[in-house]
Amino acid sequence: MLKERIQSAIIMFGLFSLTFFYLDYIFFEFLVLAIGGFLLFELSKILKLHGLSLSFFWILASAPLFIYFVATFTSNFGNFFNLSKYFYFTNTLYPLISNFLSISIPFLASLSLIFWLFIAPLDILYKKISSNSLLKVFYGLFLITPMLLTIMSIFIINKNILLIIILMIWFADIGAYFSGKKFGRIKIVKNISPGKTFEGLLGGLLSNIIFIFLLHVYGIFGIAEGILFAFLVTALSLYGDIYESFLKRMAKIKDSSNFIPGHGGFLDRLDSFCPTIPILYFLLKTFEYL
Repeated sequence: MLKERIQSAIIMFGLFSLTFFYLDYIFFEFLVLAIGGFLLFELSKILKLHGLSLSFFWILASAPLFIYFVATFTSNFGNFFNLSKYFYFTNTLYPLISNFLSISIPFLASLSLIFWLFIAPLDILYKKISSNSLLKVFYGLFLITPMLLTIMSIFIINKNILLIIILMIWFADIGAYFSGKKFGRIKIVKNISPGKTFEGLLGGLLSNIIFIFLLHVYGIFGIAEGILFAFLVTALSLYGDIYESFLKRMAKIKDSSNFIPGHGGFLDRLDSFCPTIPILYFLLKTFEYL
């Protein structure tokens, strides 16, 4: 099991590094969209969607992603292959799609904010929303689509900020794991995820504060705003993890899938990203950091 986990981690880190640092940005976007397909598939299985409900789930969640893919393809490859001579779309419709995306991505980020602030807590409290046959059709649009689109948007605007957020999510997870394993006593949500402890949360926060101080040394973050950022990332990461655990507990399953040997599913590894990236995008846009 440990060998499989290490091998899978090396492969995933290699793909991420290659597309993030070395290749044209379209390859990173293709990687994000491909992973998004796995995430939506796993979420549909957790929610036990079938038939017409499953079809609507995929249509609602993938329509904005398809539009983004078309815009990306035409902007990157349209001129390269001189498609403008053959397609009215390239010159005329691409600006319309770009305008649509400039509006829809902040809208979906705000939709995600509403979901995580109001809908998810009510679902955990009353266990009614994610089990509702009508409402769970929208879950791909609430959980996965905003995260994917905001990741790609931040990557284009400022990939350094995206890298910092990703590293902080990982540090929160790693710090929480080791401190929780060593010192964990006080359970945060015993009935949902018994492994999550207050001591683990503090360990994750401490890991990110140390990271923030290192960034401050290089003039990237002010101390006050950096600590606030560390708190937000750590808390949101834990929140996403807890909510996915809640959905899996409701579905009576341990892992979202077995796609990643030794790790479970993509959603098991990226659940912390689902609230963190869209909400931070919304806040960074609102306060003009992006």
